Amino acid sequence: MKGRRIVLLSLIIFLVVNLAGQDKNNIPSTLLPLDLMRAIVNEASGDLALQNEIFLTGVNRNRPAAEYQQQYFETEIIVNKLKEYGVDEVKVVEFSSSLFSRSDKTWDAESAELWMVKPEKMKLADLKEIAASLCSGSSSTDVTAEMVYVGPGNKEKYYENKDVSGKIVLVNGYPEGARRLAVEKYGALGLVAYASSHPEFDPDQVGWSSIRPTEKEKATFAFMISTRLGQELRDRLERGEKIVLRAVCQTQMVPYKNQLVSALIKGTEFPDEELVFTAHLFEGFAKQGANDDASGCVAILETARVLKKLIADGVIPPLRRSVRFLFIPEISGTAAFVKEHPEVVRRFFANINEDMVGEALIKNNSFFLLKQTPWSLPSYLNDVLAAFIEWVGQTNCQTIEYRRMLLPIISPTGSRDPFYYRIDKFFGSSDHIVFLDGGVKVPAVMLIAWPDMWYHTSGDTPDKSDSTQLKRVVVISVASAVFLANAGEAEVEKMILEVGSRGLKRLAADKRKAEGFLQEASGEGLHKAYKWAFNLLDQAAKRERTALKSIEFFIKQSSELKQLLQTRLKELDQTERLLKAGLEKLYRFKCQTAGLKARRLGLTPEEKRLARLVPVRTEKMKGFFNSWEFRRLRREMKDLPKYNLGRTEFEVRNFIDGQRSILEIRNAVSAEYEPVGLQDVENYMKVLEKLGYIKLVRK
Repeated sequence: MKGRRIVLLSLIIFLVVNLAGQDKNNIPSTLLPLDLMRAIVNEASGDLALQNEIFLTGVNRNRPAAEYQQQYFETEIIVNKLKEYGVDEVKVVEFSSSLFSRSDKTWDAESAELWMVKPEKMKLADLKEIAASLCSGSSSTDVTAEMVYVGPGNKEKYYENKDVSGKIVLVNGYPEGARRLAVEKYGALGLVAYASSHPEFDPDQVGWSSIRPTEKEKATFAFMISTRLGQELRDRLERGEKIVLRAVCQTQMVPYKNQLVSALIKGTEFPDEELVFTAHLFEGFAKQGANDDASGCVAILETARVLKKLIADGVIPPLRRSVRFLFIPEISGTAAFVKEHPEVVRRFFANINEDMVGEALIKNNSFFLLKQTPWSLPSYLNDVLAAFIEWVGQTNCQTIEYRRMLLPIISPTGSRDPFYYRIDKFFGSSDHIVFLDGGVKVPAVMLIAWPDMWYHTSGDTPDKSDSTQLKRVVVISVASAVFLANAGEAEVEKMILEVGSRGLKRLAADKRKAEGFLQEASGEGLHKAYKWAFNLLDQAAKRERTALKSIEFFIKQSSELKQLLQTRLKELDQTERLLKAGLEKLYRFKCQTAGLKARRLGLTPEEKRLARLVPVRTEKMKGFFNSWEFRRLRREMKDLPKYNLGRTEFEVRNFIDGQRSILEIRNAVSAEYEPVGLQDVENYMKVLEKLGYIKLVRK
């Protein structure tokens, strides 16, 4: 019996040791050595990051008026922490008023309360309790009036058989959509609205919102309440109750400072080559949010701390290239920095923008996303970030094979959530679009968690964040910074292989999509489908060629690396020819089975004409494109051509490089998104020309 126990114990010890060894041996490799990745994991602290998030946005606070003329609360915290961490060249940068506003003043609320006074007295909203209660743009008021429900309030039908003059309307939706009809046309005094990002998930969250009356329109006010309260009030009104409200608020327009925080870890060998991290510290001065985007700010703050600590401890050598951190007003601050400090922006070789990165993934039903560069600016940057993100994903999920996380990245106070992630196509709506703009052309990616169940609401507080998630984001950020800032010949070789092999995977997906065009087409539509499919493969190959060539920035003088890169480019050329030949064979097969004669690819008369017209940027369109100013000019100028580009407009503009024709731009954008009308692209170019942004030059 004793002997059997000894054998059993020996077997258990053998299995434990063997499985542990298997775990170690099966930790996947990535672009940095495993020992260095372990060191980064050990130093990165999601708890410190979350603590800093709590300091920044522990509560949604109403900003005191005096703060607009001083250093902002958030600015002071970031500056003090950067100095505490020993980060170099910490500066508060002030800049002129926003590129998107002509005013040197900003809206500020001093107090606001909404009361029901009949049939009973009950407080419904208070700015002191929930800062989102009063919409920005509201004017001072003190009124008592009956409430009338108008549904969404954005169409005439919602006002039929209703008298809202001199009353307060209850709106099921965002108030600005109802303001022009309710207040301007029908004489309502103001609005009470309920709308939020996910009321089905949390009916008690109060959405942040605004109203935007012009100087010529009536001054008014709008309160926001929760969906639960809004529906209770609606139900009472629909049962025939008469409800009287008192709305009281005190607001003002105050002079303000535009400021951002800039910090630099200076490189030793190439100090004028800068990797820049961005996160927005402000999204307007009224709204605040823990995940959006204090989480991004504290993630890059912790990234700075970890880099400094690893250098100080000798774990990594001093960085060869510089790493800058910008904590900014969203988009407007980034655009102003680009405009007012071109000498700094010229040093930027890549941007990593972190917007809403701290969400507890399971709590928010979220994925962590890498939003890649668009096709107008393919880059090595996508694949470097993807490699580290995938590594964190592979090591932080329990597989059926190993039954445990291979290298857990977990904070002491955090969740043990698996790391759900996606490598995703480009999306804008944050600071990286400033760098990606065709007049700036700095490769930029965005890290973001989506969806967020409390997005832009009073519920966006630190309890929705996760220190484990923040730790993982910091690991990815630090690893990316170390790899890119210290990239030498060994790293460049890895980059070439990474971009080349991932490019083949992308081309395989493009091949399947192109073949899908032919599979879904029928009859005469086969010829058009083949043309679009061929264009997709053509543009995809150009994308991958540009992505590989972007690595030349790091190669410097190495003839061996130049040769390796050329070898990969030649392999790409061969792959392109094979893909196009295979597509043609499929097209001919489909034609044969449909009883059609295959056609040679060619241009229509319109395509031939626009193949000879090249848009060239004027001085007005160099640097970041001010879309607010562009829209204003469009409104003021009459008889401009009509166009409908939707989400493709940003890329249509970015592809303007003085080399591509209108046809080539249309083809590039059509491959990236979906077929775009040639007339729409031409009309857009005509508008840009009439407004002085471009000149159309004949080839």
